Amino acid sequence: MVMINELLEKREILGEIAAELYGDLWITNDDFWGSPTEQDLQEVNERLADLGWTEEASDEEIAFAEKLIELLINEGKLKRDEE
Repeated sequence: MVMINELLEKREILGEIAAELYGDLWITNDDFWGSPTEQDLQEVNERLADLGWTEEASDEEIAFAEKLIELLINEGKLKRDEE
């Protein structure tokens, strides 16, 4: 559990760094993608997943994520799943 807590703390710090470097909506900033910050954040998230860590999202977080995904699709950064 200690390792998970350390990774969560590191993820929080990386999020703060991303906000400072790329703005509050850093995930929509083209410069964020492929940056060292994004790569570090991806590594932390992969390590958390490898340890079996999961997180419950609130209704507000899910609604925000849906809007964000739509924005990224409209900007051509993500492709819509073909169903």
